[in-house]
Amino acid sequence: MSHHRNLNHQAAHFITNERGSFFVYFGILIILLFLSTHPLFANTDNENQCIACHSDYWEEMQASIHSRNGVACQDCHGGDPAQADQALAKGPETGYIGVPEKDQAVQRCGNCHANVEFMNPYGIRTDQLARYLTSTHGKRVMVDHDMKAAACMDCHGYHDVIAVSDPNSPVYPSNVPKTCNHCHGNERLMEPYHHPTDVFDQYRESVHGKALFEKGNLAVANCAACHGSHGAVPPGVKDLGATCGKCHVNEKKYFLESPHAAAMVEGKFSECTSCHGFHDVQHPTAALYEKACLNCHATGTTEYQLGQAIERELNNAEQAFEKTKGTVKQAAIEGFFVEEEAANLEEVKTHLIEIKSVQHTLNNHFLTERHDAIVKSTDEIERSIRHKRLSHKQRQWMLVPIWVFIVIMVLVLYRKYKQLKNQKD
Repeated sequence: MSHHRNLNHQAAHFITNERGSFFVYFGILIILLFLSTHPLFANTDNENQCIACHSDYWEEMQASIHSRNGVACQDCHGGDPAQADQALAKGPETGYIGVPEKDQAVQRCGNCHANVEFMNPYGIRTDQLARYLTSTHGKRVMVDHDMKAAACMDCHGYHDVIAVSDPNSPVYPSNVPKTCNHCHGNERLMEPYHHPTDVFDQYRESVHGKALFEKGNLAVANCAACHGSHGAVPPGVKDLGATCGKCHVNEKKYFLESPHAAAMVEGKFSECTSCHGFHDVQHPTAALYEKACLNCHATGTTEYQLGQAIERELNNAEQAFEKTKGTVKQAAIEGFFVEEEAANLEEVKTHLIEIKSVQHTLNNHFLTERHDAIVKSTDEIERSIRHKRLSHKQRQWMLVPIWVFIVIMVLVLYRKYKQLKNQKD
C-alpha cells in the first residue's frame, strides 16, 4: 500500500514538474515571438541595420504604401543597410546622402516614379517628375534652389506616405485644399512671394468649396483641378477658359459664340473670372447681371440693357419653373395622379439648365426661344392640374343630387315603416 502511494506521489510530482516546464517554455516562446516582430529586433530580408538606430522612422514606414511594396531606407537615403558598422554603412561607395535636400529628394522620388518599367505594374503615371520640373514649385526648387518651395514630401508626407486613394491621404481630393493651405495660408512663408494667404478661406465659402466640404462631392474643382498637381502653374488670362472648360464644357462652347470671345482673344477680358471671380466663385443667379455688367458697361448703354433683358428672361423662366413645381407637389399631396405632369416638369428642368448655359452666348434671340418654350410648358402643366381639380369638383357636385335622392328615399321609407307599424298596433 505504501509502495502504491509512493508511485502515485512520484507520478504527481512528475506531472506537476512537466506542466510547470511547459508553461515556462511557452512563456519564453511568446517573448521570443514578440521580440522577433518588434522593429528594434526585426531583420528584413536584407538585414536592415538602419533599424537599430532609426526604429521610430521604421515604425512610421510600416503603414506606408512604400513599405508594402518593398521600398526600404537605402532606396531614398542611400547607404548599405547590411552593414552594422556606421562608417561602412555610410561609406562613399554606398551612395549615402543622409537627409536629402529637397532637390535631391525630388530626384530620388523620380528614380522610381519616372521609371516606366518600374511603375508599370502599379498603373501609376510616370510623367510626374517631368510635370513637376515645369511647375512654379519645381523651377524654384530645382533651378533657383529655393528650399521653401513645395516638393514631393510637402504634399505626400515623408516616411508615412499612404495611397492617394486613401481618404486619410493629404492629397485625397477632399484634403487637397487643406494641404495646399499649409503653405499658402502661412503669411510668413508667403510674404517673399507676395502671395495672398486668404485663398483657402475664399474657396471654403465658394460654391466649389461648399460642394466639396459640405456635400462631399469629390468631382468638384479643388486647387489641383484648376492649377494642376505636379505641374502646378497659375493659369494665365487666356488659359482660364480652358481651365474652367474642363468641367463647364457647354458654358465654354456657348461663350465662344458671344461678343465677349473677341475681347478675350485680345486679352481684354478674362473668359470666366471677369464675371464669376476666382477662388470665391458663388452660385450664379440672374442677379449677377446687376453688378457684373457694370464692371465694364455704363448704365444705359446697349450692352447694359441687353444684360437687363437677359436677367428678366432668366428670372421669368426660373419663377415659372418654381411655381409649377410647387403646383405639381401640392396636387400630389391632394391625391391627384400627376405622373405625366411630373415627367413634363423634368423636361422643363432640362430646358432651364440649358438656358443657363446658353446665356453665355449673350444672344437674346436664342434665349427668348428657350424662355418661351419653358413658359409654354409650365403653362400646359398648370392648365392640366387646373383641369384635374375642376373635374374633381364637378364630380363632387354631381354627387349632391344623388345624396339628396338617397336622403329623401330614406325618409320616405322610414315614414312608410312608421305607418305600417301603427296599423299593426
